[in-house]
Order: sequence, then structure tokens, then C-alpha cells
Amino acid sequence: MPKTISQICLACGGPLDAPVQGGKIRCTFCGTVNLVEAQEIKRGDVVICPECGAANPQNAQHCGRCGIKLEFNCPNCNALNSYGTIYCLQCGVDVQAETNRRQAQIKSQQAEELRSQEEIRQQIVKDKRKKQISRLITSGLVFIFVLCLAVVGGSWLYTNEFSPAALSSKTAISFQETDTEKYLILFQDKFSDPKSGWDNSTITNGSSRYDEGGYRITVKTNKWIIWDTLPDVFQNDIRIEVDATKLGGPDSNGFGALGRYQDDKNFYLFSIASNGYAEIGRMLNGNFHVISSTDNTWIKSAAIKTGLETNHIRADCIGSSLTMYVNGSQVATTTDNSFSGGMVGLSSASYDTGGTDILFNNFFVYRP
Repeated sequence: MPKTISQICLACGGPLDAPVQGGKIRCTFCGTVNLVEAQEIKRGDVVICPECGAANPQNAQHCGRCGIKLEFNCPNCNALNSYGTIYCLQCGVDVQAETNRRQAQIKSQQAEELRSQEEIRQQIVKDKRKKQISRLITSGLVFIFVLCLAVVGGSWLYTNEFSPAALSSKTAISFQETDTEKYLILFQDKFSDPKSGWDNSTITNGSSRYDEGGYRITVKTNKWIIWDTLPDVFQNDIRIEVDATKLGGPDSNGFGALGRYQDDKNFYLFSIASNGYAEIGRMLNGNFHVISSTDNTWIKSAAIKTGLETNHIRADCIGSSLTMYVNGSQVATTTDNSFSGGMVGLSSASYDTGGTDILFNNFFVYRP
């Protein structure tokens, strides 16, 4: 670094740290600009090196002791001047002021470039953040869309393929196409219309209602039966078909169809249980008996699906002949001429344990 000389401010007397080559120096105490000549640099015919203080010939371009350059180029016209020159020998510009101005201009340009680079960097960060947010939003929307498709598709698949109503509907269709298509349909109900003729009622011991895409009869207490009938009366020969699915409760239960129903004390009952048993029963003057076996007991059948599976029940009332089929196989038959016609219905019953919950679907009455 160039050496400095100590001078005194003409206004306040404070010390000035001026370079040996002189120039305009602003006082750090009062702010007054002082003109300092480089008297120490030139001594007669010699030039004192501002770095090491060695005396050099006046026309020397470099110091003979330390080798630094003893001349400088004007910041305005680039003319060569010796150290100590205050105004350029060629263009007359104030060398120190022009140097300061150009340095300030360079610093301003550098600051502007830094500001511009910072703006560019911040914009890049903002754009990157926007892209990340956009990707997150897009991914979220895609996930929600796929989730909605999965929920809707799963719901549709369950409703149309795996629900008790769908499974029972498929069973009913298969039987209708192969066995009953030649018969006259007197009544049919898939329970999609809650005003199709069945009750919606709830009592202490259970309920019967439109639910789960079918007709649901629930028996809460043990040793109890709940049934419901249509108001229509069907005389002479009929065939009743229905799909039944256990939704809950014990396998030791009873559910099925009512035929030739006269009143609460006179009707036929075609019933199966989720543990694989079947019966045809008769309620006569308020007294109930199993009439499909000689010992008044239920009949075991491998054709009946146990547990929560769907069973297709068919009850034929042909003359005095009463026959029940389950899933296409005959499981019980008998003869009785107590009733020749009447209403039809559905029933659920519990025995030692309550909680029988049965869903019926695809109810048909045919004329054989």
C-alpha cells in the first residue's frame, strides 16, 4: 500500500492522513476538503518512492529499490502522469476526483449487478416453490380423483356384485331362467320401492323394514317370530320364490316364506335355518306343528348354505301338495288341505338366542 503523510486540516486543525502523492483530502472531523501537495515525493530532480522512500531520478518509471511503478495513467484520458500530479498534464482533470467518481460508478454497477442477480435468484426460488406447490396440488387432486374412483367403483362393485342383494339377485335370475320362466308372474318385488306393500314397523322385540336394498326382518328377543304379509290374496295353486341372506345373529334360527295365509292363527310356513335345517309348518287355529316330518322335527339338508351365505327358497302350494326347495334341491314335502288360498308373506324367528337378522330380496309369486 502507498505510504501516507500527516497533514493538518486548515479548518479545524485535525490530522489528515493523506497519501504521499497528495490530492484532495476530506477531513474526517469537520468534513472540510483540503488540497495536499505531494511535496515529499519530489525533491529537486528526484522522485521519492511512495512505498519505500527511496530517491529516484525524476524521469524514472519504476523505483530503483522496490520496483513499484512511479507513474500512473489518468483515469480520464489514460495519459501518463508521475506521482504527485493533482491535475492530468494532458486533459487537466482532477485525478483524485475522477478516480473516486469512477470507483463509485464501478461500485454502483457492481451493487446493481448484485441486486439484479439477487432478484433473479429470488425469482428462481419463487418459480421453483410455485412448481413444487403446483406438483403437490396436482398430485393431491390426482390422489383424490383416484380415491373417489376407487370408492365409487368399490361401492358399485359391492352393490352390483358382492352385496347380499346382488348375490341373491344373481341366484334368483339363474333359477328364473331355468325353472320358472314358463310360469305366469302374479307378483314380484325387489324392494326398491318402499311403498310396494310391506310394513315399515319397529317393536320392542324387533323390526321389519325396507333396508340394504331389500326387505329386512330383525328379531331381537329369543323364542319370537316376526312376519309380514302382502294384502293381495292368491287363490288356488301358487309358487313363492325369494332370496334370503343372514346378516347377523345365531345360525340356530328360522326364516322363509308364508303361504295361503288366512290370519295370524291360520297359515303355512316354509322355513329354513342357517345351520342347515328345513321345515314346513302349519299354524291352525293358533296351534303350530311341523308337518314335513312324522316326528314333528326339522329336516337336515346339505342343499342349505350355512352361515352368512344367501339361500334361494321356493315354496310350492299345488292343490294339497306342499313342497319346499332350497337352491334348486327339494328339502321338504308334505300334503295338507287345510287351506286352498290366501295371502303370502315373509318371516324371521329366533329360538334359544335372539338377534336373528335376515335380508330378503327378489320376491316372486307365480302361477304354475
